[in-house]
Amino acid sequence: MTATFSNIRAGCGFGRGVVRVSSAASVMLLAAAFAFAQSGGGAPGSDKPADDAAKGAADKRAAEAVDVPADATVESLFVDFLHYARLGRFTAADAYAKALLEHPNLDPIVVMETANRDKKSVDTLLIIIKSSSIGERAAKVLELIHEGENLKRQDREQIRANIAKLGGNPQQEYFATRYLAESGEHAVPALIQTLLDPAHEDVWPRVVIALDKLGKAAVNPLVMALSMANNDVRLNVIHALGEIGYLQAVPYLSRLRHDPKMPEATQRAASAAMDRIFAISGRSLSAPTPDLLFGLAEAYYNEDDAVKADPRLQAANVWYWDEANQGLKAVPVAPRIFGTIMAMRCCEEALRLQNDHAGAISLWLAANFRRESRLGLNTESGDPAAAGEPDPTRPRGFPRALYFAQAAGPRYAHLVLERAVHDGDTSVALGAIEALRVTAGESSLIGTEDYKQPLVQALRFPDLLVRLRAALALGQALPKSPFADSQYVVPLLAAAVNLTGDEHFVVLDDDEANLNRVASALRGDGRHVMGDTSFFRVMERVRAEAPTITAFVIATDLKEPPLGTVMAQLRGEFAFSRTPVVVLSKTAGGGAGGDVLAEAVEARADEAAIIAALDRVRQRSGQAKLDGAKAMSLAMEAVETLRRIAADGRTVYNLSPAQPALIAALGAADEKLRVAAAGVLAYSPAPEAQQAIADLALDAANALALRLAGYAALADSARNYGNLLTEAQVAELVRVARDEPDLVLRTAASQALGAVNLASNQASDIIRRYYGG
Repeated sequence: MTATFSNIRAGCGFGRGVVRVSSAASVMLLAAAFAFAQSGGGAPGSDKPADDAAKGAADKRAAEAVDVPADATVESLFVDFLHYARLGRFTAADAYAKALLEHPNLDPIVVMETANRDKKSVDTLLIIIKSSSIGERAAKVLELIHEGENLKRQDREQIRANIAKLGGNPQQEYFATRYLAESGEHAVPALIQTLLDPAHEDVWPRVVIALDKLGKAAVNPLVMALSMANNDVRLNVIHALGEIGYLQAVPYLSRLRHDPKMPEATQRAASAAMDRIFAISGRSLSAPTPDLLFGLAEAYYNEDDAVKADPRLQAANVWYWDEANQGLKAVPVAPRIFGTIMAMRCCEEALRLQNDHAGAISLWLAANFRRESRLGLNTESGDPAAAGEPDPTRPRGFPRALYFAQAAGPRYAHLVLERAVHDGDTSVALGAIEALRVTAGESSLIGTEDYKQPLVQALRFPDLLVRLRAALALGQALPKSPFADSQYVVPLLAAAVNLTGDEHFVVLDDDEANLNRVASALRGDGRHVMGDTSFFRVMERVRAEAPTITAFVIATDLKEPPLGTVMAQLRGEFAFSRTPVVVLSKTAGGGAGGDVLAEAVEARADEAAIIAALDRVRQRSGQAKLDGAKAMSLAMEAVETLRRIAADGRTVYNLSPAQPALIAALGAADEKLRVAAAGVLAYSPAPEAQQAIADLALDAANALALRLAGYAALADSARNYGNLLTEAQVAELVRVARDEPDLVLRTAASQALGAVNLASNQASDIIRRYYGG
């Protein structure tokens, strides 16, 4: 299906309560007044220093007397708030805004109606929000106006009164129809009930006319009303949907047109309404009904402008047809989950018509994961007791999203992951990978089939957590045959081993003074910094110490090599291909060169500016910061996966890239991680691995349990690969095995010494020490 559900009509949206008459001249003058007031009010060219002027203005504002009358009404507070804001007297304006927001009789509808009487009130508020020091409270006042608009549209008594006025004179009918159109979706239940009630037969013709004029907002309840039992009223609803002219009604009309249980007149009416929509919108949709429903589900999932909820509202309505009472029922939900709920509903409708629709199944699963994440739930968990924000559209005891993904099986989990990789949706990707991890073996995870590729593609996902989860799943599968990008699995597992929740920055700048300034600003609060004037020199340190780099901070005038070469090398190396870069711009126009994972700041930027730039890159690319607990959990899981790979010995993976990370983990703060890393290093034939284990065991400063684990790992390494220790280590091992006062420790050392199997006769020396005559 090539057509989308975007509507191209002009002027058919429903009205809003506030009349917004914008005057470019007044807006420009107002903005200039605000800028003048905030600058301190100094005359251009004044010799007075800017900071003195600003201080003077601040002192003046602080001294300004603000006496808000105790008996002020909501209306007067709003008017005075705007009055003082327009004068640039922000302290007074802020006091009136505060009093307004805290008024005991605060009514959003009163605020909205007061704003209506000042045609430029909303324009003023928008400038205040953007350009003044009181923007936060001004934004809350604007939210009140929007809330008032919404509440007025929902007023049931007013809606019923306007329906009654449809039977009045032409002027009454005109204004009643206009007000009902402004009520939009909220007017539909009462209008439908009027058409179903014979007592109101006298106004039916005018109600039908009013239905046609309700606009886009009425489409959702109207398509649900197509399920009613009364076919005569249904025909009127069908006609109204055709006249309103929005494409999202087409799948529901198509279902009627192809339903053999529907009367022929209903089928013809549905076909005519679809043609009318195509004519109005200038687009046509030609596909089986399940595919049309799936296409609408895609639009809801992607939150296309034509169907998404108004984010300014506190709630969006999900409409249902009450079969028992033959009426419409609205269930308010948070706007952020509206699209996912509607996507799931459209998928369910498609599956009722075609139960093997793979697209509908996978999209339903993806929408459910996204819905959970937006309710504050962890999509990697299937715990039914986990608490998140409520979703009133789900019944009590509704299973977790992971339950459905697991039950669907690996094929559908792959399809969900494919969508998540395409969209860059971290929460959906994590849920899909977890479903694959617990349900799929090697043959289901890896293969040449197209649907199995997303897990491998997830190794390049913007968010580090998704990349690590993909590597863990692929590593735990223990594949024996090569596959695309298999060489990236172990480096990602190695990166996970060194995760602590701390952040590691690399700063590069030829200007040593600025380099030291930036490094000092970033260092501390869980952040570690490597700084250098040489890219190649600092990268040697990075690879040797093997931390996971959080971000590079690079000056634009770097010479050896220049910034462009540095960026190309970083992006060409898998470990840093998705690492954010903050560019210290030292020339006009110097910046990130179009790299979406980079952002430029001024060369003299402070810590806050650099971190803010990093946060913007993270938000833009879907990356998230890991906390300490999550980082440690991932590190332990990665070490266990590396151990399984090493113990198997027949997988496609080469463990050598993980060795530096495992050796570094021997110095970690967590004792369990150190023990686990030593166990994996025992499988390595490299002398450095055995020697690192020996250092762990022989270090008298380490805890007894850690040293015992070290000796056990050393014994395993020696049994596997013989003696790879230095002479000094051998001498110390012999000393401990012979002279250590702690018999438990001495016994463990003797086990390791025996496994090393020295050519010299150490056994004779030890036996002779206990000669008793």
